Amino acid sequence: MQITPEVKAQLEEQKKQCVFCKLISGEMEAKKVFEDNIVIGMLDIYPAKKGHVLYMLKEHYPIMPYIPPDEFKHFFGLVPKVCGAIKEGLVTTGANLFIANGFVAGQKAAHFLANVFPRDNGDGFFNFLFKLRDNTLTEEQIKMLGHNFPLMMNNHFTRNPAEWHKGKGEVPNFLKEIYESSIPIYEDEKVLCILPNKELIGGHIEIYSKLEEKFIEKLSIEDSSHLFFTASFAATALFEGLKAQGTNIILKSGFSDDNKEGKLCVHVLPRSENDGLQGMMWEPKPPKDELDVVLKKIKEEVWKIKYVEEKKVEEKKREPEVIKIKVEKKESSSDEIRKALERIKN
Repeated sequence: MQITPEVKAQLEEQKKQCVFCKLISGEMEAKKVFEDNIVIGMLDIYPAKKGHVLYMLKEHYPIMPYIPPDEFKHFFGLVPKVCGAIKEGLVTTGANLFIANGFVAGQKAAHFLANVFPRDNGDGFFNFLFKLRDNTLTEEQIKMLGHNFPLMMNNHFTRNPAEWHKGKGEVPNFLKEIYESSIPIYEDEKVLCILPNKELIGGHIEIYSKLEEKFIEKLSIEDSSHLFFTASFAATALFEGLKAQGTNIILKSGFSDDNKEGKLCVHVLPRSENDGLQGMMWEPKPPKDELDVVLKKIKEEVWKIKYVEEKKVEEKKREPEVIKIKVEKKESSSDEIRKALERIKN
């Protein structure tokens, strides 16, 4: 989204009143887990569960479409390392990342952020335990999403060419059953996007990595950022095509009560008022665990969170092979006469 001078002025006014901007600047005290020049993570002081981290950009953007591409890549490229550090610090088997775009989707403040939760089997956190139903989209809606979403991705690659992108790529064995039992609406070499036959709500899109079956922390910076670029365009397709009033983006990774098979999947959900999905949200409550103890455990692992651009390996230019051509010296007539006289004498 192009930010005009008028919008920039509005954002500057928002920043003055933004609680998260004050926490980031140090004007208000925060339990910072880690930070670099672009992003910051801090413990939620009223956590939904133990280890609940608020992961956000330092710059003030109200919703995902406002984020510039380079900051978007930095933010989502670090998600694997953020989830990995929290999981290892608290010794858990899974992780969730939850994003609310828009008030009806549960966004509480005008500062874009992601909620990160370490997860375990039996942890009692059932907010993302989906009660699925048969797909309710009409044929026309399915056709529209299957047409518009790939167009958006093609435009994305036109603006941001990727050397690895040539087409659809292959569907890995661990995704073939999902591919065959659902409605694929987009795929490339790194992701598969489907409309599942069993959905939480009409327009529910699932995005799978073709490169990793279970754990987000195994993806590279580029692979993770592409996974979430795709999720962002899926959300836009739902806004424009289904007239959604908001969207949720929910990452499930590893094993928990709501992810028994441990599959790595990003769920994109269209939201509207009174859609029945309010149960995903949580009420702020005082923490049951000592926050400083939790903070210490996570901070022991955050040294691993570092954004390193993947360098392109340039092929060394091969010097053309010099082929030496032996040119035989042609004998003169005098040489020929001399040799003939020598033969006669002998």
